[in-house]
Amino acid sequence: MRKIILIFFAFIFSVTLFSQSTKELVLTIDHTMASAPLTSSSIGVNNLGNQFNFSRLEYYMGDIQVIYDNDSVFNYPEVVLIDALDAATTNLYLGSQSLDSVTAVRFAIGVGTSLNHLDPSIYSSQSPLAPKSPSMHWGWSAGYRFIAAEGMGSSSLNQGFELHGLGDVNYAMQTISTSGVAVGTDTLEIKLVANYDALTQGIAVGQGVISHGESGSARQSLVNMNNHVFSSSEGNAALSDKELEHLDFVIYPNPANGSFWLTVPLGSQIEVINVLGQKIEHRTAEQTKERFVINKTGVYIVILRQGKSVSTERVIIR
Repeated sequence: MRKIILIFFAFIFSVTLFSQSTKELVLTIDHTMASAPLTSSSIGVNNLGNQFNFSRLEYYMGDIQVIYDNDSVFNYPEVVLIDALDAATTNLYLGSQSLDSVTAVRFAIGVGTSLNHLDPSIYSSQSPLAPKSPSMHWGWSAGYRFIAAEGMGSSSLNQGFELHGLGDVNYAMQTISTSGVAVGTDTLEIKLVANYDALTQGIAVGQGVISHGESGSARQSLVNMNNHVFSSSEGNAALSDKELEHLDFVIYPNPANGSFWLTVPLGSQIEVINVLGQKIEHRTAEQTKERFVINKTGVYIVILRQGKSVSTERVIIR
């Protein structure tokens, strides 16, 4: 009887080892327009009936996560700069992980707050965050361009448009359900399809819109990237809860002489960073009026988070 029990447990152990194996994780993004590979000559039509094409389409992708074995998380630590016109498919090696199955991939379009306000010159020239030409950096206070989409619109494709979306307030995670595609016995490909017809949804690109910043059509381009552009190889779209509401809060006095007050929602997360992106303070609001004391003069960025919403404001200490 003991021998039978030992054989049984040996069988269970061998099945576990067989089912959970180390996989090389690869993220691929197929860049498309009008259901065909994207090129600079591809012509799309948005939901307003505007025809358009792209001469430039670059964006950052950060906080990439693979959800596996139901709720475990594999984190890819790097920010990636994607040039959608450079190749029909972007291939990104994420690393290896022992797992049974993948259930979803998560990521954000843009550069996270902790990196967004650093000096690009601190990076080596090979880094995605180093200075680029044409530039992907807006300035120390605004940070990086999360997306730079440029091209021609209208039925004659004679109206130039520019959409440069940025801003901490527009940094949002999206989740796409997928089980991935096995490639051989040791590689799992997490395959996304990017449909850039949807990037200009609700934007009058046929009228030559020029929008740079964290609001207006520039913001709408990021809303579209967070909700409508990406899907899995199985056809699963991004979960439909990514459009963020702006959190209103007040800083006073501003400029301030060493101390200032915030009026904020109770329970919200407050973070203060300097111009180098260094965290000066972080706290949870225990009351609707919070006092901060900063002894060093300069410009600081206050970041407020509550649930899925994020807002930022500047405060000057003199």
